[in-house]
Amino acid sequence: MRYFLLLLLTSLGVAAAEPKPCVFCEITAGRLPAAVVYRDDRVMVFMTHAPRNPGHMLVIPMAHAENFLAIPAETMHAMTDVAHRMAEALPRSGVRCEGFNLLMNTGTAADQTVFHAHLHIIPRYTGEPPPKYPADILPLAELEAVAAKIRAQLAK
Repeated sequence: MRYFLLLLLTSLGVAAAEPKPCVFCEITAGRLPAAVVYRDDRVMVFMTHAPRNPGHMLVIPMAHAENFLAIPAETMHAMTDVAHRMAEALPRSGVRCEGFNLLMNTGTAADQTVFHAHLHIIPRYTGEPPPKYPADILPLAELEAVAAKIRAQLAK
């Protein structure tokens, strides 16, 4: 069908716009940098560039899935297993974490802004400052330092 539409547009003299590459697919392919905490054949975990708190990670499927409803069951199981391991490693890593939120937005109305499914793991603690996004996007080196602490705990 896509091929047919491209042929039709071309025959009408309309240049078809190339779709924008998915930023998370670019990260999984290694074409964009990220502070990676974990990676296997189904799942990748990396630090979000605008964390709610230090240690805020995203768990994503390696294969593109637009949202929660598009993730195959086996991949969702892998994502939640990995999220569980990440949540256990957080407090041991020295990152302040008295609790955490798991969050996955699906659809524009639910504030999904990157249309590659992703599960947020957000460390939370009593008395934390109010949200700062998007004012304080952190440099990759700062995110990598936190990712290294969590990776060290995964190895134990």
